Amino acid sequence: MKTELAATAAVDRLIDEIMGYRKAKVLMVASYLDCFTHLETARGAADLARRLKLDARAAEILLDALAAMGYLVKTGAKYRNAPVSSRHLVRGRAGYMGDNLKYQEMIWEAWGELRHSVRKGGAVRPLEYWLLKHKGFTQEYIRGMDNIARGPAAEIAEALNPLTVSRLLDVGAGPGTYSLAFLNGNPALRATLLDLPSTLKLTRRFLAAQPRAVARAALRAGNYRTVDFGRENFDLVLLSHITHDESPEVNRGLIEKSWRALRPGGRVVLHDFMLDDARISPVFGALFSVHMLAYTEGGRTYTAREYSSWLRRAGFSRLERRRIAAASRNSSDIIIGTKSSR
Repeated sequence: MKTELAATAAVDRLIDEIMGYRKAKVLMVASYLDCFTHLETARGAADLARRLKLDARAAEILLDALAAMGYLVKTGAKYRNAPVSSRHLVRGRAGYMGDNLKYQEMIWEAWGELRHSVRKGGAVRPLEYWLLKHKGFTQEYIRGMDNIARGPAAEIAEALNPLTVSRLLDVGAGPGTYSLAFLNGNPALRATLLDLPSTLKLTRRFLAAQPRAVARAALRAGNYRTVDFGRENFDLVLLSHITHDESPEVNRGLIEKSWRALRPGGRVVLHDFMLDDARISPVFGALFSVHMLAYTEGGRTYTAREYSSWLRRAGFSRLERRRIAAASRNSSDIIIGTKSSR
């Protein structure tokens, strides 16, 4: 009997894993189509299909699945958002996560090529393809980053105290969420946001919503892999969620350029998901490493030990590590390194 129960549990676990990708795809497609924004008011499947130009039969199947998953409440033939959807999947809400789910839907194609990536050793179509050649990807990618960055950005700014910073370099700034957290905390601070020209077009839109900060933010177009960061111009360099996109060689180069760009006594902040030394915990970080395998050339999730060794090699000392968003399933870490004063 025990053997039969164990066998059933093992099979159920495999079924749960298979169901996992199906659930994710249903949720991402519904977010991409903006279904939840239209379901704050109860509607039938045919009504929603007309509004979003969908097939009515297909819409009903999708909505039934979302109701089964708990994202919608079905009453008779009408559907309405469950509380979690009202809070996080309706455009315009403070906790909106839909842009990130749209980005996940677009990058799904890369996951579809995962078996080829495992054979090849890297993405079939790397991040540069998605950013530069895939229509609409950059916009959803950057908006999606803003969805998940606001909480961590505020926490990091508070931990580092913006009032101790006068000149900030934000490398791979994306929507500028992290820079804005520092700028809003110190009216005298000036920030340089470095990213690709196509990204900075979107960064300007995010900054425009913060008129008191925008005048103190300088946008610098360039590829952080190749551009020079300057010499002793900054007292804080932020490398947030970019190192997982890159190989160890590229990351060591970024850290070395950061050291040169800092004034004596300045600090570099590495912010990313980090794994334990065995690279099997947390699960989120291990799976995120697969995500990097699917759509970057040499990226992965790294360990805190690896980051620390790169920092010490570049000349940083007084290393300090802190957990960010510790209570969440996708918690991250910062490692702070100081450039010794002369």
